[in-house]
Amino acid sequence: MIRLQVYWAENNLDKTIYLQESVHALMIIVIRHLFYRNYVGLCLWPFIILRNDSLKADRVLINHERIHLRQQEELMVVFFYLFYVLEWIARSIYYLDCYRGYKNISFEREAYLHENDFQYLRKRRSFQFLRYFFQRPVLN
Repeated sequence: MIRLQVYWAENNLDKTIYLQESVHALMIIVIRHLFYRNYVGLCLWPFIILRNDSLKADRVLINHERIHLRQQEELMVVFFYLFYVLEWIARSIYYLDCYRGYKNISFEREAYLHENDFQYLRKRRSFQFLRYFFQRPVLN
């Protein structure tokens, strides 16, 4: 579910409106020539961008990208991208390997760990990615 809060000033009502998750399906775009090597998906608020049309059926990939949407929402989008790039640079220098740096970004670690749990976003607490920032790095 997507939750929208709407406030009406004239009568001080605070309403919460729930939209079906299928709204995200409208936000999926296919751009074939955007991706480097084996990358197949990218999340740029509020869109999920995929390498080809058949990936729309990949529930695991879509769930992975939806986790990123939630992370971006929590950090007001701009701060997500800032922290993502800074952490990628720091971890790439640490590992002397850009791919290992990418795999160890806290945002990616959370998304990869929970991409197969389709109920994860319903039970996930805010700023959960911080747990992975301070955990021991993955050595793959």
